[in-house]
Amino acid sequence: MKRRAFLKSGLAGSAAFAMSGLTLFSPRGARAAVNRVDLVAEGVTRNLVDGNSLFTWQYRDTGGSGPGALASGLVVREGDSVDVTLTNHLDRPVNFAIPGVMAATPAVSPGASRTYSFTAPPAGSYFYTDDVNGEIGRAMGLAGPLVVMPADGSSRLYAGGPTFDRQYTLVLSEMDDRLNAAVQNGGGYDMAAYEPNYYFVNGLSYPETKADGDTLVAMSLGEDVAIRFINAGCISHPQHFHGYHVRVVSRNRVVETAVIDKDTTQVERGMCTDVILPVTQPGAYPLHTHYVPGVTANGVYVYPYGGALIVMSAS
Repeated sequence: MKRRAFLKSGLAGSAAFAMSGLTLFSPRGARAAVNRVDLVAEGVTRNLVDGNSLFTWQYRDTGGSGPGALASGLVVREGDSVDVTLTNHLDRPVNFAIPGVMAATPAVSPGASRTYSFTAPPAGSYFYTDDVNGEIGRAMGLAGPLVVMPADGSSRLYAGGPTFDRQYTLVLSEMDDRLNAAVQNGGGYDMAAYEPNYYFVNGLSYPETKADGDTLVAMSLGEDVAIRFINAGCISHPQHFHGYHVRVVSRNRVVETAVIDKDTTQVERGMCTDVILPVTQPGAYPLHTHYVPGVTANGVYVYPYGGALIVMSAS
């Protein structure tokens, strides 16, 4: 399939720039909690792995309550009350929506704020985004992960589901610098021409992913590691494991009925795919998209790859 045809077949969904990572969850009492989060939608210039820079949009969590060490993303327990106050510093209306949970919510005008309240849905992997601007807004970077843990505080992907020893949340995304330039200059962009040339995991490209604690998947021999793939991008991202096989547990919280060992799993646009990785051997192995341009930066292999490639390290 030609590259343009492949990309067109993958359009729709959303894009994230700097979001999730290693998720640590501390159990608490059985009573539901109230989580208050303050997000700012803003434009920022990012320095890329190849030395270029790119104007992007992002949700910034001003309280830094996201998973791992990163500032964006939400970790809650099912049944919790969540109040998200969004302040809009962009030049157009945006909103806060969660595909599969809440959509077409009221917009926030430039310079204004609005609070969105919801009850955390059943345990699983989700993402939040802007659906006012459609693909343009999401491709610019307005998305972040939402991890919902079981109400009983257990280390499971869903109530009664498989247990894990540790978990990682890996947000997959990409950007087309022509779109970013057009938006920065106040113009529009036809998403039918969308052809990304930069690719990210949690907003980073290799070798940045190798030095970041949220994307360097560190494991111990004998562990079962949960990996939450959240495709907040606008194309599909087939994820390929070297050295290990994984068991796909669920796709968009729908439990797999036939669980088989796989070394590659397709993560469609807008999809959250949860897998369990049994750590069966020590060593360092790559995990990357099997879409070849996805391991480049602007079409060039950098150090020696670039793009959506991370390292899994087991000892």
